[in-house]
Amino acid sequence: MPKTIKEIAQDTGYSRTTVTLVINGKADEYRISPKARAVIENYIAEHGYRYNQAARSLKLARSNTIALIVPDIANAFFARVTAELERLCRAKGYVLVTTSSGENPAVERIALENFVARGIDGIVLTPSEPRRRPASGTVKSGPPMVLIDRRFEGDEGFFVSSNHFESAQTLTSALIEAGARNISFLTGSESNPTTLQRISGFSNATAKQSDRERRFAVRSIDSDTEEGGRRLMSDLLEAGPGLPDSLIFGSLLIFNGAMREIRARYGAIPPALMVGTFAYSEVLDYMPNPVYVVRQDERAIARHAFESLERLMQKTPQIASHVFVPTELLHFGTHRRSDKSTPSLAKV
Repeated sequence: MPKTIKEIAQDTGYSRTTVTLVINGKADEYRISPKARAVIENYIAEHGYRYNQAARSLKLARSNTIALIVPDIANAFFARVTAELERLCRAKGYVLVTTSSGENPAVERIALENFVARGIDGIVLTPSEPRRRPASGTVKSGPPMVLIDRRFEGDEGFFVSSNHFESAQTLTSALIEAGARNISFLTGSESNPTTLQRISGFSNATAKQSDRERRFAVRSIDSDTEEGGRRLMSDLLEAGPGLPDSLIFGSLLIFNGAMREIRARYGAIPPALMVGTFAYSEVLDYMPNPVYVVRQDERAIARHAFESLERLMQKTPQIASHVFVPTELLHFGTHRRSDKSTPSLAKV
């Protein structure tokens, strides 16, 4: 088993300082005798050397560790962000540690406190509540932090996300241009800033449509789960007069639950039903229905977040505190106009 500096010093009879100088290649600079150097080097060659990461972290005031806190690590969007962020961290010598908050502010606070106590170098966070301090990486506010995907009103600091308002507006307009007469937008909690921005984009796209109140509706539920999607669809169908010709889903979980309820009621998904989502899944490729998908660029989001966090940790100037990453609108289904996606949305 590899030995620590303390064990090497004890077994060779030389001081920890001498052992450290030999390990760090400074034996000649500090005039360590050839005999001492040979004894220590031969010992290490035979037994190996294991440095104390905790002691090194205390000395350097860094742990080479970055934390990621998201609502659900199993969510397809966050899973892809995590994979790319982990790759970027590994390339720069960092270890990425992750946890899910489950949209529970108390769980999120505990995770933040634990990461800070462990001397984490930086944090990437998708918040479930407004930040109580600026996420700017000052001494008083703890380690550097970058928010991704969402921020609450009043949140400060560095932020990377898709433009949810613009994406929702573009998606809704595409459905209307494709012939949608009635659209219901089924989504999770309106306490989520992302949901609010998408609802605003939906409302803006339908603002000038005739008979707007009857033709376009938003239904939300606190539970952003498959069961929540099933309940939303059940309530929609119970309210009558039946399915609208188009549906927009705030998440794939809502989509999955709603589709199960439609199949349970009708035996199958009506092929003419137009569908819009804000997340891509390969399952959507196999739907016979016309499907419009806002595909977010998770790799770019992770890259911008990592670059901003690294600058904060190194205390170097930032290019921008807010970065909106372009998305692209994809079209699948029976009435597919092209196998290629439409051009990326403009940066904002």
